[in-house]
Amino acid sequence: MKGNKIFRILSLAVILSMLVMVLPAAPALAAKTIDLDPEEGEIGDYFYVDGDGFPKSDDSEDPPVESEVDIYLVGGDEPSTSDDIDSDVNTFEHLKYNADVDEDGEFRDRVKVPSVLNDGDDDEDVTRGTYWVCVTYADDDRIRAVAEFTVLAAGIELDDDDGPVGTEVEITGTDFNDREDITVEYDDEDITDDIVSGDDRTSSNGGFITTIAIPESIAGDHTITVTDETGSSDEATFTVDSQLTIDPQSGAAGDSLTASGTGFGSEADVTVTFDGDTVATDTTDEYGSFEVSFTVPLVGPGTYDIEADDDENSDTAEFVIAASASLSETTGNVGDEITISGTGFIPNHEITITYTSEPVVVATTTSDDVGAFSATFEVPKSQHGNHTITASDGTNTTQVTFTVESTPPLIPVPLLPEAETKAKSLAYFDWEEVIDPSGVTYSLQVATDEAFTDIIREQTGLTESEYTLTKEEKLESTKKEAPYWWRVQAVDNAANESGWTTPQSFYVGFNFTLPDWAKYLLFVVGGLLLLAAGFFLGRKTLEY
Repeated sequence: MKGNKIFRILSLAVILSMLVMVLPAAPALAAKTIDLDPEEGEIGDYFYVDGDGFPKSDDSEDPPVESEVDIYLVGGDEPSTSDDIDSDVNTFEHLKYNADVDEDGEFRDRVKVPSVLNDGDDDEDVTRGTYWVCVTYADDDRIRAVAEFTVLAAGIELDDDDGPVGTEVEITGTDFNDREDITVEYDDEDITDDIVSGDDRTSSNGGFITTIAIPESIAGDHTITVTDETGSSDEATFTVDSQLTIDPQSGAAGDSLTASGTGFGSEADVTVTFDGDTVATDTTDEYGSFEVSFTVPLVGPGTYDIEADDDENSDTAEFVIAASASLSETTGNVGDEITISGTGFIPNHEITITYTSEPVVVATTTSDDVGAFSATFEVPKSQHGNHTITASDGTNTTQVTFTVESTPPLIPVPLLPEAETKAKSLAYFDWEEVIDPSGVTYSLQVATDEAFTDIIREQTGLTESEYTLTKEEKLESTKKEAPYWWRVQAVDNAANESGWTTPQSFYVGFNFTLPDWAKYLLFVVGGLLLLAAGFFLGRKTLEY
């Protein structure tokens, strides 16, 4: 039994070996491939499709076998070799019908880059980018081979595709014709002359970079088109947003305010509201623009929304009411009356007005129902130049600048002592009065030399145009050849100083002054002498 089993196995092996040697080998399944030459091109260019591994044509058969394929250009995602052209591909264009396959299973056909894809329903423009060349059998819709093809079409890109009117948009162009002038259009209107910066002509490689400002236009999508001289062209979409601008952006209740809008509807009715309340209405022009003015309502300090709305488009801007003040005069003299007015303070609240960096309170007042106030005060004595005036309600503070004049007063004219004359030791000095809007005081100096390097007497802040030395200041006698010298200058209350007068010389003669006790003694002695003389004369008269 065991031998029979072995014999059967050997017999089967021999039979299988003989079958292998006798039967012809089955041909291997050939891979279907296509190559493109070139693999990229512009619309209207021709390229070759080379196929290999397809069913062979055979003239020896009766009837002859004719193998044919169809060639397509497909858009969208890369198709699979298991897809059907009619049912699985969204957009395609038939480039070649019934291309002949030779006896080696190869074919080579010249096809043209189309401008549109047509799947039998809708046309789709061919633009720059990636497409797919697909091959099917002529009598079958199934895709058998796929290769990538790049369409090199003129193209533009925007660095920003939405914004308000006036937005500067940079346009980058590629694959246009070399060294040609370009035309830029916005909604079919030529705006080439309005290019803000950049190129108006393509480079040697067909590229350019140019910047335009979005012109006045209504809200929504608008088309930017760039075309070269040969006609290569591309377009992009820019979306205009509504924009509201206000001038000024801050102020006070009662101020006049202008609201301007762009990018709204064409000839649309626009309502402008302030903090929700309607303050103005207007109608836009054909380009969606408007401008309207109104008075800021009587409201207190804070930030308020101003909105413009045409029922379909709207935008909002912020208006700030903050503490602010102004002066009736911004320059003047010490002692001038000026008025400070303010807005944006706490309503019905005390306002304190201070002057200079070391504050001096010059006025207090109370704001009205909308936080406005007005107060008048005199400019206090202060040095010439800028001074800060501050208004505060304890919460809100604002500052304004007042400039005190810097014109010096006139130089006084000296009167007494006259030059080279004798004066008393308690000398009297006199000069002509000087008038100045800021008020004047005087400085007096007495020296032993004309250069005033040895000043022995000095008085400042004199309010009168004269001065007499006191006993404590009396001068010693001096020779005419070695006189004293005096001079005077005027100083206004803004610390502006005049020049000094030309030094005047004088001298003090010998002066003897009795002490008080000696004066009393002489008075008594003199009285006694007079009494004795009277007594003597009386006796003489009686004798006769």
